[in-house]
Amino acid sequence: MDKIYVKARGKINLTLNVLDKRDDGYHDLESVFQIISLYDELYIEKAHSNSLEITCNVGSLENDNNIISKAYTLLKQKHPEITGLTVNLVKNIPNESGLGGGSADCANFLIAMNKMFNLNYSKQDLIDIGKTLGADVPPCLHTNALFATRNW
Repeated sequence: MDKIYVKARGKINLTLNVLDKRDDGYHDLESVFQIISLYDELYIEKAHSNSLEITCNVGSLENDNNIISKAYTLLKQKHPEITGLTVNLVKNIPNESGLGGGSADCANFLIAMNKMFNLNYSKQDLIDIGKTLGADVPPCLHTNALFATRNW
């Protein structure tokens, strides 16, 4: 598979309870999420290079500091055989709106990479990778309402 098109759906928090403070300074959360119909679009294609190129309708995301770049770098370290990619990201979910746009983009990018490169990660493997990239990435790997706890 050389190309994948993905709709990365945002999410809303139906409930949110702040729990204990962790050693890393963050708090554990207990929340019910619901995936919504608003989505970003990812057009992902293998490239003949050995790097990632991201284009986006939001210019500030065309850099190595965005969450997709971080996910690519992490997977590339684990799997050096992964080729370069071009990603065209069409942002429809407003940045920093609390709708999980970046997390949804990352989650769906991980799913796409798993398929494109036959990485054979289970859903739990993707959750474990996702939680190293962002707290909302694991819930965005699901397609329905779910109960997220400190036990991600």
